[in-house]
Amino acid sequence: MRNRRGKTSVTESRSMERIRLSSRESLRASVVFVIVLIIIFGLSSGFTRFNPFAALLSQGEFWNFILADFVPPSSGRLGSLLRAVLQTIYMALAATGISAALALFLSFLGTAAITRSVPVNSAVRAFASVLRNIPNLVWAFILVAAFGIGTVVGVLSLIIGTTGYLTRFFIEILDETAAETIEPLLAAGASMPSIVVQALLPGAMPGFIAWILYCVELNIRASTILGMVGAGGIGLLLMGYIKQFNYAAASTAIVAVAVIIIGVNLLTTYLRKLIMR
Repeated sequence: MRNRRGKTSVTESRSMERIRLSSRESLRASVVFVIVLIIIFGLSSGFTRFNPFAALLSQGEFWNFILADFVPPSSGRLGSLLRAVLQTIYMALAATGISAALALFLSFLGTAAITRSVPVNSAVRAFASVLRNIPNLVWAFILVAAFGIGTVVGVLSLIIGTTGYLTRFFIEILDETAAETIEPLLAAGASMPSIVVQALLPGAMPGFIAWILYCVELNIRASTILGMVGAGGIGLLLMGYIKQFNYAAASTAIVAVAVIIIGVNLLTTYLRKLIMR
């Protein structure tokens, strides 16, 4: 019994030493990470001439401006505000729907499971990478110069960026689904079209829908920003209020934007959880 107890105490002491050693390593890594972040922040602040203390000391002027001019929000012009809100939502939904259709077609060409051509796969992936890596604001500036101010510019800007994102996500989903379904079905003698229609698409559809809902949420946020450069929607209305120094009406528009984004976020999160069960 003594030997067993002795062995047990030795084992426990060794396990405690291992726990302490791992916790020390983790603590050391955390300290190093924090120090590196502080150094990077200091260098970045010096390079950009950003003084955090001056920013903190000037908070009083900011809040005085907000409380004096933005509060309380104006209750007038609710009709134009509602039309702008609906316009923003329609822009996001239209752009996401068109982008989903384009991305589905491109993803069939971009995945090696369906299109067994490396040059075609690489070309589609590179094209999608270019679309998603150029910010929507850049596309909006280019399209405003070409088409002028309006919702068409907003929808086109959102379509370009969203198509790039969804193409990438759809390709990844198809690759993951194909790894589990295609080879056994091909070995069983099934044709590729039947595999795509009856196995690949049904298996990938929950992931498709989840990413489409996520892009709807992103596009509503992005359409607000794009509207401020002339792409229509509530962003254009908000920028007009600010240029007119009508800060009370601008405050109402900002509140409306926050309510829309929070509501859509809650709705899409609930739908994604419902679909992914």
